[in-house]
Amino acid sequence: MNYSDKVMEHFRNPKNTGRIEDYHGIGKIGDPDCGDFVEVTIQISDDNQIVEKVRYRIKGCPAAIATSSITAEIAEGMTIELALKLTDQDIVEALDGLPESKVHCSLLAVRGLQLAIQDAILKRLFRKAGIVQSDEEFERLKAEGKLNEYLGSCNEVIDHECDGSCESVV
Repeated sequence: MNYSDKVMEHFRNPKNTGRIEDYHGIGKIGDPDCGDFVEVTIQISDDNQIVEKVRYRIKGCPAAIATSSITAEIAEGMTIELALKLTDQDIVEALDGLPESKVHCSLLAVRGLQLAIQDAILKRLFRKAGIVQSDEEFERLKAEGKLNEYLGSCNEVIDHECDGSCESVV
């Protein structure tokens, strides 16, 4: 497989590897048992504006490792808004391209980063609202699958007999 020099550099010498133990947010995506998997941990500024630190742990091919490395490198120091707007294409371009069969690997890093940012912001909102008193309490709610009780998510089908009054006429 032909990889660019940048891909090979990030594969051989990945940047920002590891895990932040006192992370503000964590994002996990993939299947650690049988395929590519990434865990992204981040710290964000007190004013929720800047991604201050990004670390990741990855199990995957050279492309997955390289995309995680460069995503962490690019995102560190970015505003939250810009980091959330990062796309797979941004990452592929930053690496001077990827073989077409490996472009899907860029999904892991970008999605893991987005999940970590969402987790950090949600945790801070839950603390600010008084729903939880500590990060540990938030992590427990998350582990128990109870966040949806507060977010209004619903997995059950809601029976609704439409009488037509909810349809708008244009």
